[in-house]
Amino acid sequence: MTDAPRTTVLDLVADPGLPTELAHRLVRDLPAALGEHDDARWEVRLADEPIVLDERGALPALDIGDRVREQDGADAVVLLTDLPRRSGADPVVADGGTGHRVGLVSLPALGAINQYRRCRDTVVRLVTGHLVPPDRAGAEEGGAPDAGRAGPLTRIDSGTRAGTDGDHGDQDRDQERDRDRDDRADGDAARRGPADDSDAGSGGVEDDIDVRLALTGLRGRVRLLAGMVRANRPWRLVPSLSPAIAAAAAGAAFGIFYSNIWQLATALGTARQVTVMLIALVGMTAWLILDNRLWESRRHRSLREEMLLSNLSTVITVACGVLTMFALLFVLALVAAVLVIPPDYLSSTLMRESGPDDWIMIAWLSTSMGTVAGALGSGFADDGAVRQAAYSRREQERRARLDRADDGDRGRDTPA
Repeated sequence: MTDAPRTTVLDLVADPGLPTELAHRLVRDLPAALGEHDDARWEVRLADEPIVLDERGALPALDIGDRVREQDGADAVVLLTDLPRRSGADPVVADGGTGHRVGLVSLPALGAINQYRRCRDTVVRLVTGHLVPPDRAGAEEGGAPDAGRAGPLTRIDSGTRAGTDGDHGDQDRDQERDRDRDDRADGDAARRGPADDSDAGSGGVEDDIDVRLALTGLRGRVRLLAGMVRANRPWRLVPSLSPAIAAAAAGAAFGIFYSNIWQLATALGTARQVTVMLIALVGMTAWLILDNRLWESRRHRSLREEMLLSNLSTVITVACGVLTMFALLFVLALVAAVLVIPPDYLSSTLMRESGPDDWIMIAWLSTSMGTVAGALGSGFADDGAVRQAAYSRREQERRARLDRADDGDRGRDTPA
């Protein structure tokens, strides 16, 4: 009679918000998904451990994972964060240290759609392929033979599923090519001298990270950007702009009740209406970013690409929030126009037969006017509430820490 296999325990540590929501679902689904890759029994738990950034806004994943393993006796630990990580210019989906049996999955690199499926598949790939491969599941703990400095960068095509490798032969060949490339890169780095921290991105560099799964090419960066916007949850911005919405509603109401606006709206034509709308949307987006100090600037050159991605995600987040406000205001303006403006009176004002398109054009121009007024009204919104709505909690913490670091650098550079 054979003994039953020992249960292999995986602990998940998650950031507040979306990562925690996904972690609760993973606790239910991962045991079956992991069990498909080997004969071990799996237990997945959600550890009650905060993910704390260091003073430079980097995430010390291995230190946190080691602490969780020591406290809970887990075989492996995977952290879930909404903080983006990079290796050079490549977005990192997941990385970890096999000697520590600790890994991390960065949700923004998973993109904006199918995020849960991609997260589940990535955790399965990271755990079964690197942290606790089938020949080590349930075995005594031991260091991985190749644990050491930051190791090969396994590249993932952003158009494929993060959790599927194809056949293992293809994976082995890819890893062999990665090792050859990294050997050459190590030689080049040795000739160049010590590297700076530009590879850290927002994730930081830890010496014992020896596996890194990264996206490549433009599509990978676009997916990272979409994931960063998703993490910011732009739909939360609208409730934080109540003064702007009130001013926009007042401006739109003026257009609906003022007959000269009716004539102008129906005479403009579609092209001019689109131009006016775009000017209003761009103006309000720029005003919100500048007035609430959402634009990020850093003194350190190593953070410039990260800063560019962060600012792009801010622009898209705020633009999506403004566009959502515009759409809601347009619907309200259209309903108000239909209810307030009698067809006969509109026809007499326009001196022609009126039609449904006239109410649409009036509501459209009124909404554009209201959006301009809303930009001015947004100055009365609480900038703290706007920043809280525009960024995820982890992004707010990262920016605050980098701001303090920049202030410290300015203080050191200032002559006594």
